[in-house]
Amino acid sequence: MDQNLERLLAAMRQGADRGAELLITPECVLDGYGLDEVGGAAERTAALAQPLDGKYVTAVRRLAGELQVDVVLGFSEQAEAGKIYNSAAFIGRAGEILWVYRKIHCRNFERLDGTGCFTTGRQFHVARRPYRQGECHVGAMICFDREITESVRCLRSMRAQFVACPLATDTFGFAGGTRADNEMITRCRAAENEVCIAVVNHAGRFNGGSYVVGPEGEVICALGPAAEVGVVDVPVGLAAKLHADPYGWMGWGYRQPPVYRENCSDGE
Repeated sequence: MDQNLERLLAAMRQGADRGAELLITPECVLDGYGLDEVGGAAERTAALAQPLDGKYVTAVRRLAGELQVDVVLGFSEQAEAGKIYNSAAFIGRAGEILWVYRKIHCRNFERLDGTGCFTTGRQFHVARRPYRQGECHVGAMICFDREITESVRCLRSMRAQFVACPLATDTFGFAGGTRADNEMITRCRAAENEVCIAVVNHAGRFNGGSYVVGPEGEVICALGPAAEVGVVDVPVGLAAKLHADPYGWMGWGYRQPPVYRENCSDGE
């Protein structure tokens, strides 16, 4: 983990030197997200989980303050009552923790009540932040949250314009052209909610391919399989413009939430 931290801190410096205002890491960047491995993976992840006031998170917070950048840090969080969460901490440019998102949609091999070690979260978060382009409402989800339509829908209802998505997966590319792939799902989530989404994946054991999607579903930037730092101008101004007209392109203002609650068979 010490080497992972050193690589992370070096990448943060590189991004800040190139003008980045918001830095995003992959999912569980400090321990490498080992839950897809066999033989005691959940126990190892739990043992490596870090508290918010631990030395690793503190080091990231300290550097964020030094560089004057915001950071979305994906990490395995050791929390109260011995609970372990798959978390994304939003660290402000003064080194303060603005919120901690805890992954809501964990699959069976991740969940404590399955074969994993993570307790599932219960709350999404959005923060209003000042950037060179203007104010932006920033939220987060983690990996498999994208496959669940309600994730970005909830963030959009909380006024999110930009969604950071730490990721750990190697399932990129079309599966023989027969089903929706990683990128297509993200583009759909972005377009139907008129938000920007940045997906940041591990290289090495996973296959990189981080990318950014704009609020009209367009791919703005896509990185390769190797480890690298990408700096992208994200059109959050376009997202704000689209949100200002709720009866426009995707018709957010025409939604009927009371009707959905009345008709949803699972009580939502």
